[in-house]
Amino acid sequence: MITFADIKVAWRLIALVALVIVIAVLCILLANSRSDVATLKSDNDVLRSDNTLQGTVIAAQAFNFNRFNQVADNASRLNSLIDASTDKTVIQYREILRREKTCDLPVPSDVAGGLLEYTHRLRASAMHTDSGNPDAAGNSATTTSALTYCQAVLWIKPLLGAIEKANNQLAGIREIEKTRASQ
Repeated sequence: MITFADIKVAWRLIALVALVIVIAVLCILLANSRSDVATLKSDNDVLRSDNTLQGTVIAAQAFNFNRFNQVADNASRLNSLIDASTDKTVIQYREILRREKTCDLPVPSDVAGGLLEYTHRLRASAMHTDSGNPDAAGNSATTTSALTYCQAVLWIKPLLGAIEKANNQLAGIREIEKTRASQ
């Protein structure tokens, strides 16, 4: 016969087994949680590292953009000053040449032709060719007119100004390349 004490012991035994099972299940869940936490921590560390690297790259790019804009702005300001100086000088030269009696004398045709040919070569080297869309107007004959000494004098300062502006732009490019190389 089963006594009340035996039932009590059986319930205690069932409770103890249930408690051991619950503890075992909790241990398994804890081990899985620790594994998940370790994986998440590793992923988080990788993301932090990526974010730090990306922030460094963005900061370097922002610095470069800022520096390049400063160099371009400086070259633009210098070129504006050159344009103003060139315009002022051309106006002064025109005033001086207006009083010259020999102003309309033509430059010898060999010299003028050489200058014109050199100008066309410079223009052709600076222009991008587009064989798919030929310029019909470029095939027509050009009218020739004599280059006068006054015209030549008036062209000198703008040409020198254009060279100086190109040199400023090249100096800016060199400065940018120097900055880029030092990084």
